[in-house]
Amino acid sequence: MTLSARLSAVVDALPLRPGMRVLEIGGAPGAAAREVSRRIGDGHVLVIDRSARGVRLVERSCASEIGAGRLSVRCVDVDDFDLEDEQPFDLAFACRVGVFDGRHPGAEARRRVAAALAPGGRFFVDGGDPLREVDLR
Repeated sequence: MTLSARLSAVVDALPLRPGMRVLEIGGAPGAAAREVSRRIGDGHVLVIDRSARGVRLVERSCASEIGAGRLSVRCVDVDDFDLEDEQPFDLAFACRVGVFDGRHPGAEARRRVAAALAPGGRFFVDGGDPLREVDLR
C-alpha cells in the first residue's frame, strides 16, 4: 500500500522524531501509520479506529510493524478512548475524523485526546496546509 499524495503531505508535515510515541485517530487502512512508524524508528504508533473492519485493514496492512512491536491497533471510538497500560503520546493526529474537522464537533473527543498526550504533546488535524495544530488546553 502506497501513500496518497494527500497522506504523504500530512506525514511530511508532522514534527516526527525517532523514538516518539504517536497516536493516530481513525487510521484505517494504515498507510499513514506505517510511514510514521518507519520515520520514528524505535518509537511506537497506536492506531485507533471505531470500525472493526478498519482495524482488520490496519492489522493486515501493518502486519510486519505490529509483529515487530512498533505499531498496535485498537478498536475504539475516540469518545471512549483511554490510555490502557501504556505511556502517554508525544503526538496525535487525525485525518477526516468528523469530531475534529468540524463535521460533528464534540468536546469529549478533545478531552480524551488531551488526556492521552504527554506534557508538551501536540495534536494535529487535517484542514490546514495540509495540517493545523489544535490547542487542547
